[in-house]
Amino acid sequence: MRVVEVDERDSAWEDDGPRFRVYLHSSGEDATFGSTATYDVTGADVLQVVDWAQRVAGEDLTYAVALVRDEPRTYEAPGTPPRRGLVWLVGRDGNDVTDDDPVCADAQRRMLLRRRDPVVVPEADRAPDGVRIPGLPGFRT
Repeated sequence: MRVVEVDERDSAWEDDGPRFRVYLHSSGEDATFGSTATYDVTGADVLQVVDWAQRVAGEDLTYAVALVRDEPRTYEAPGTPPRRGLVWLVGRDGNDVTDDDPVCADAQRRMLLRRRDPVVVPEADRAPDGVRIPGLPGFRT
């Protein structure tokens, strides 16, 4: 981890409606590999999304949270969908192979540890109760 002081005026734009992507992995005891359920979440901030993800994951699944970003369209033909990318905020893709990537391996190790030692989110920043999970009728956080 490295911290560098910057001039806050160097940013050119803001996004006040972020889209987060949550990955829930049916991980084993010692590895994050497994089936994945993926959800996009809007209308929330990152703390609410982390709270929702870890409440859904419980002690059986691992989770990861990414910020979804669309590349600006510059020279594409009209109607071409944007190229979508992810900025990992918490964890990583649980199915990534980490043989030559110690940063990803460390992220996956910490994902496993969060099942027993979750992120503490203050009451004021928690996801609202009763949020339904698409595709799982009747299942709520």
